[in-house]
Amino acid sequence: MVKNAAELTSVPTTKFVLYNLAGEPKAYYRVDRQPLSQKQENSNTEAVEAIAHSIIAIDRSGSMYHDINPLKETLIKLLTLEEYTHSQLLVTLISYSSQGNLISHFQRVPIQEVMKLNSSYLQEIQNIRVSGATCISQALQLATELVQPDELTGIALHSDGYANHPNVRSEVETLEQICQNLNQSNVFLNTIAYSASSDFKLLSRLANLVSGTCVQAGTVKQVYDALYNTSKILGEAIAEAIEEPLFKEYDYQIFLSHSAHKLNGNAGKLKILGLKPDDDGIFYKYQKLTQTEFEQLTDIPLAQTDESVFAFAKAQLIDGNLNQAKYALVSTFDATLSQGHSKAITNSQLVELSQALDQAIYEPQSLTEHQIISEVPVNKNLPILELIQLFETHKDQIILNLKHLQDHYQRRGVKRVPGKRDDDGNLVKPWLTTEYLDGGEYVQMGSFDINRNTATINLLITRPVKLVKADDETPITEVAGILLNDLKSYNNYTLVGDGQLNVESLKVKFSNRKVFKVFKEQNLLSNADSFDGNTEYEIDLTPLPIVPMAADYTQVQGIFSRSAILRVLSSLFSAHLKEVSDTYTADQVAALKEHYLSKSLYLNFPTTTEYSDLEEALNTGKVDSRVSYKIELGNCEILNLGQLHSANKFLDRFYEVYEQETGDKLDKPTFDQTLDRAVIFGHKTLSKRTKVTKVDDLMKPIFDEFLGLEKNGSMTDILNQLGASDLVGLLEKKWQGETVDTEQFVEALSGGLAKVNQALETLYRDKVSPLVFYIGATGLIPDELDAVAYTADELAAKSGDLKFSKSEKEGMFFEVGDLILSVYPKTEYYSVS
Repeated sequence: MVKNAAELTSVPTTKFVLYNLAGEPKAYYRVDRQPLSQKQENSNTEAVEAIAHSIIAIDRSGSMYHDINPLKETLIKLLTLEEYTHSQLLVTLISYSSQGNLISHFQRVPIQEVMKLNSSYLQEIQNIRVSGATCISQALQLATELVQPDELTGIALHSDGYANHPNVRSEVETLEQICQNLNQSNVFLNTIAYSASSDFKLLSRLANLVSGTCVQAGTVKQVYDALYNTSKILGEAIAEAIEEPLFKEYDYQIFLSHSAHKLNGNAGKLKILGLKPDDDGIFYKYQKLTQTEFEQLTDIPLAQTDESVFAFAKAQLIDGNLNQAKYALVSTFDATLSQGHSKAITNSQLVELSQALDQAIYEPQSLTEHQIISEVPVNKNLPILELIQLFETHKDQIILNLKHLQDHYQRRGVKRVPGKRDDDGNLVKPWLTTEYLDGGEYVQMGSFDINRNTATINLLITRPVKLVKADDETPITEVAGILLNDLKSYNNYTLVGDGQLNVESLKVKFSNRKVFKVFKEQNLLSNADSFDGNTEYEIDLTPLPIVPMAADYTQVQGIFSRSAILRVLSSLFSAHLKEVSDTYTADQVAALKEHYLSKSLYLNFPTTTEYSDLEEALNTGKVDSRVSYKIELGNCEILNLGQLHSANKFLDRFYEVYEQETGDKLDKPTFDQTLDRAVIFGHKTLSKRTKVTKVDDLMKPIFDEFLGLEKNGSMTDILNQLGASDLVGLLEKKWQGETVDTEQFVEALSGGLAKVNQALETLYRDKVSPLVFYIGATGLIPDELDAVAYTADELAAKSGDLKFSKSEKEGMFFEVGDLILSVYPKTEYYSVS
């Protein structure tokens, strides 16, 4: 038994530097090796025959609707083969969906009994039906209860989605605890991620915790192969379990067997189960060093492109440490792998990364075809965040091939249709519709919207339309004296969703030679030799990084308090302007609303989902779910901007409004009611049940000053900074009891609202969105932020005033100075094509 590094002097030792994605050193490692043959010689391990128990746990949630019948046929074929090859095998079959919807079809039944002609067990398989969501933990818990100490148990856990019921966080915590317990028994767990929407990251970690492997299976045949691999191990003589401690001088260890196609890693003791006596194997021991210690190891070779580094990347990926996995990947100096997989963040991308690392480890000859360089291959292409700025700057000189975009577009949400549903769930369509006035193939390059709490970029395409009656296509050209000759439709297309590229390329034409040159110089038009206004150019987005990796993300202090004040002002001004227009009368606004038009002449057709019952849509496979990670900014008193009250709610919460002439109190007042009448505001006497919160403490000074109750500068200072001094002047007149013209006040409010919203937009564009995008696109918190991580419970204990929603309770929270970054999962639904 190897006990320390000094005793490994006869075994090759190497070292490597762990770099980040920008090519900067992050850590230094020494790697010692211990072949499995040394342990076998020391322990004289012999193969043993054991009673074998195969537990098969399959997913029958609603998303399996289209695949459940082929899966049942696959199960029967597998069991048929097992009856011939391993007649003493005991079999348990479990299926699961939502929490509480667990079925144990049969337990510990000899396979010969299962496969008897017309057996009840085969009938059980045939009767499996789909329904509900995905609660994996209940299946694994039952499997745990069926494990016997005197037998070898192999669990094959199958899932085609996320463990999200009753919620993501509790499921993950429960599953990890179950796997920690299973690892104490004579059990190995192989997991099967069935389909691209499976949570490959979680399933990989669970398998690693119980000496197993995770397989991504996109077809029924691959599911069969994965299930068969589990039962095949159970049917052969295997070596006794190997338990390898991690001695204090090491920080991490990995076991790798090429013949068994097995890799397990841990920052503690490793338990290895499921090897045959003739399987090879090696333990890699990783010792983290300081830079000085590393540089003093002059007699140890530097080996960046070594199996130990690829293995480290794979083990970190399995263990859920995505940042470490990516750092190790680029530290191999393998440009082929790095350029293809360093952006991996979604399940499908992580699967591809995992498979690429497998090939590098188990088929090392494949590396001869890779480009290996002498440094970290930093992606120096223009980031997509900067590309959209180019598009925005030059959009008037660019037209977009809309048909190409639509043909290659993947919907990310639930499809909606015009209309609303009546009490019986029937679709009632609008009495008006629109017709496009352009050809539809080419359109002017649109504008871009960056989501404020996910790594999502939407391209907004504007097209001219006319309003027509749905029954006879009669055009509507005028409403209440307002000509409708400049109506537009607005359609959003997601270019990047949750950090994942959703559109691979855009085809464009340029009307300006100088603009063409700008894009050419950024290497965005690789096949373009010269400018031609009639030529269509394709911009390939796939090689572009989402965000600049070397950018400065540390300038975040104070941004939450400023954004919160701007958000309160925006809500306050908008509440006044909700039902008024500085152009049209109230009757005109009402007429426009009847024709699905806003006071700004935007079309507002009602829409609803294609289905009337979400549960039914999930059960029939028309709709599926995925997990999106939301990223919010807050502080230790207010978790995020979503916790701010609306202006009218806050008015009702803390204030009373009286008619100036009569003294009558307004019942349930709203700010739009105060525009055309003289009113007096006063503080409400709060009931004992009203609990004043930190949100109230933030909002009250702003409202007090706006309403003329207290001159404190919390509002006027920022409005003067933004150039809205005309609004400040009118408010001061109101505070002194002077009459202010309503139209003039509405105009000033509209101008102030525009300035506030622009300041908020600039703050998000320059400070917030790049940080949100970095986190969402890389899965990393920037190292430079030196963030301290907390769970919801830990943060609540530290900051007692914080309030958590159901989704937020499942999140992780990072303290960065006076800022709290919240990263929490949320279930999103999407239509299945």
